[in-house]
Amino acid sequence: MNLSVIIPAYNEEANIMYTIDGLLKAISSIENIQIIVVDDHSTDDTFEIINQLNDTRISCLRLSRQCGSHTAFRAGLIEAVGDVALLFSADGQDDPNCVDVMLEKWRDGSKIVWALRKSRKNETIAYRNIAELFYRCLRWLGGFKNSLTDMPRADFFLLDRIAINALNKCKERNTSLLGLIDWLGFEQASVEYERKSRRFGTSKWNFRSRFRLARDWIVAFSNIPLRLSTIVGTFIAFLGFLFAVHLIYNAFFGNPIQGYSSILVTILVLGGIQMIMIGVIGEYLSRSLDESRRRPIFFIEKKTSKKDQTLH
Repeated sequence: MNLSVIIPAYNEEANIMYTIDGLLKAISSIENIQIIVVDDHSTDDTFEIINQLNDTRISCLRLSRQCGSHTAFRAGLIEAVGDVALLFSADGQDDPNCVDVMLEKWRDGSKIVWALRKSRKNETIAYRNIAELFYRCLRWLGGFKNSLTDMPRADFFLLDRIAINALNKCKERNTSLLGLIDWLGFEQASVEYERKSRRFGTSKWNFRSRFRLARDWIVAFSNIPLRLSTIVGTFIAFLGFLFAVHLIYNAFFGNPIQGYSSILVTILVLGGIQMIMIGVIGEYLSRSLDESRRRPIFFIEKKTSKKDQTLH
């Protein structure tokens, strides 16, 4: 069995070697290992640290611009030559000791194996509730598999070669990596582990990043927002027709509505709903335009000076 490990990294010079050392120790029984660190255009010395290593098993790709961890993983996945690929975080919070259990699941026939946190106690109750609600909505909007139930606890995962090849054929730019993997199908399994605390630095996942991911996920895998716009628009038009009949009736029977308050409120409500609908349509149109350009989702700025990496 040949194992490729892909580690997206952004400004992780303080954690990257700790992560790699712990990973190599945990998978020391595997002879053929390839480790690909994908530097997401860091502003620190992450790339130089890997470049100075005297280990042909470990290489680094530096992207020409910051693209996000999901795109960085996809860049590394193209370079992966193993029978199995493992996504691993550079911050040292993922537990490498559960990799053996994940490989056992793979040997039993699973093509995708998720590593799930046993608990999310380090997150606020409000954030956990919002995340749970979001994933419930996704299951309804996108018709995802039941595996999405555990997606809020998913941190890293393992892919079989058949899943790797399938994922590499998906060239869309605006999508969610986790949603795309779940959408692939194939037999899936999961293991649980205790997530460790970050040693240095802070998480790069802020509210803006999470909101952008949620928006891309919904638009990429569901057209229900467009259908809802049509339904809401039809319903509002029907209400407007009823209100018009009411006004005409009052005018004929000498009891017209006085003042502009009701008209102003109606205009504001309808105008707001129309702007929301236009925004929904705009999200889909902008992504269609972006995909039609067929620009590559990333460019490699440079690679480590080692020879072309093979499994050792």
